[in-house]
This record gives sequence, structure tokens and C-alpha cells, in this order.
Amino acid sequence: MSQFDILEAFKKELWDLENHWYLFLDLYGHEHKKRRREVLFPSHPLLFDTIKLRLHDHVLLIISRLLDPEKTCGKHNLSLKTLISTYKPFSSEALEVIENAQSDILANFTKIKTHRNKRISHNDLTNKLNFDLPTIPIKEIESVIDSLELVFNTISIDKRNRSHEFFPRNLDDNYKAGHLLDILEAGRKALGLDVR
Repeated sequence: MSQFDILEAFKKELWDLENHWYLFLDLYGHEHKKRRREVLFPSHPLLFDTIKLRLHDHVLLIISRLLDPEKTCGKHNLSLKTLISTYKPFSSEALEVIENAQSDILANFTKIKTHRNKRISHNDLTNKLNFDLPTIPIKEIESVIDSLELVFNTISIDKRNRSHEFFPRNLDDNYKAGHLLDILEAGRKALGLDVR
């Protein structure tokens, strides 16, 4: 194992997390809400509802795994705790950023962890009978993702003078939800199906 293998593996997890989160927000976020109701869901309601749930759950699962302890049942995890313990000590500036980011994560992770433990990873009977899980605000998920990326980049800069952008800001329109909605809308019109 080379010196930066854990950083590289963690970076790949963050890329996967960002890709799934981008898809979730782009397809199901506020921007396309009206068109989604008119085009996306009527085109195949079961498919697009299932995709929504799976993207959301996958994001929560990746976050939860990255926030696992260093070891579970004696096996090492690729987690934030492993990342930090592997590369410490840090400069005082880096340590302050890391500690503040960890505080932000702890402040926003409780509901995510509850969903992972009671709904996604386990079939919690009380939850299945009462459906009593708290709603997770998007801002809490975004805060945790941003803090994970901040810790990663702080460590990467501190140890190898390199930072990473996890999702490109200037995507081609073909990669955006609006493009899919255009295709579905044109298809529905061509088939003579209702488009409001």
C-alpha cells in the first residue's frame, strides 16, 4: 500500500457520493418540480419514484459508511476516522478546520444515521409498524457532504498540496435533468400523450 492509497480510495467514495447526490437533486430537486410532475412521473411513475428512493438511500448509505468507526468486528473500514488517524498529525490550521468540520458533521448526522440503522440497513420492526422516522432536510445532507469534502481536501492539501473538486460545475446540458425531461416530453407529444 502506498502512502496516499487511503486518500485516493476516500476520494473515489466522495466522487460516487457527489454523483448520486447531483443526480438526486437534478432530477428531484426544486428546479424541475413542475415539469417533473407533468413529464417525468407520468412517463413511468413506478420507475421514477423507485429511482428517487434508491438515489436518496444510496446517498445516505455512502455517508453512513464514511462515518463508520475505524474498525467493525476487527476489520478496518474506509471511513473518516480511518482517514484522519492515517494522516495525523496535521498542521494547527488543518486541525482546526478538521475539528470544525467534524462538529458540523455530528450536528447534522443524527437523522441520517437513524434512517440507515432503522430503515436502510435493517428492518426495524417498530419503524415498519409506526413509520416514525424523522424527515432529513436536504440542507443537513448537503452540510455533511460539504464537511466530508472539506476534511478530505484539508488533509490532501496538508499532506500532498492538492485539492479536488468532486463535481464539475460546468456540465454539458446533455448531462442535466432538463435534457431528459425534454426527451420524455417530446416522446409523449409524439405519441399523443398528455403533456400539460
